[in-house]
Amino acid sequence: MKRSITWTFAIFLLITSFVIVYGNAVIVEFHGTAGKNKVTLNWATLSEVNCKTFEIERSLNNTNFKKIGSVRAAGNSTTRKEYAFEDRNIFKTTSLSRTFYYRLKVIDTDGSFRLHSDVISITPSISGAKYTWGSIKALFR
Repeated sequence: MKRSITWTFAIFLLITSFVIVYGNAVIVEFHGTAGKNKVTLNWATLSEVNCKTFEIERSLNNTNFKKIGSVRAAGNSTTRKEYAFEDRNIFKTTSLSRTFYYRLKVIDTDGSFRLHSDVISITPSISGAKYTWGSIKALFR
């Protein structure tokens, strides 16, 4: 019986460690907030080994992701690092009230990469002034 408990605990530790390590970066946070006409993404790492960049990818259907930007990684670090990215182009490509899906891709210095398995979804708010201005313009067409 004791052996079974120890074995289960060892498997739990192995799975937990596997889930939080993406490439050579240990990502501990990944979240986003919707602002007026933009989405701000924030993430943090506990450590990084040979990391070059973080690529930010966006999707409108949670299936087909496209790169929308990148942020330079610390490279090699054993301390917590925090990162941010603002997606300001969301309304140039889609309708007003839409859910956007984001994920991170960790690019290493040798060109290899790993996808962060967490996908976050954000439905941004639309500026009332922008919406009203568009309605007023439509009246005079």
